[in-house]
Amino acid sequence: GEQDDKIIAVAAHDMSVNYINDLDELPPHQMKEIVRFFQDYKALEEKNVTIEHLLGVRYAHKVIKESIELYNTTFRELA
Repeated sequence: GEQDDKIIAVAAHDMSVNYINDLDELPPHQMKEIVRFFQDYKALEEKNVTIEHLLGVRYAHKVIKESIELYNTTFRELA
């Protein structure tokens, strides 16, 4: 299937989560809930999902940077 990256973020001003900086800092049960959410989310679209990797903050920053660059390139050409 097609790669469909997801970014998990926390609210900077929410004291209940703002201490979390990477996936390995999440409680294991919370990580399982997040994985299950994405599995169920795709099931509602009648799509199968395979979660191959859970990658951390460094990969998330890379994906965000690449997405911004793609957006700027795509829409700069349309302007």
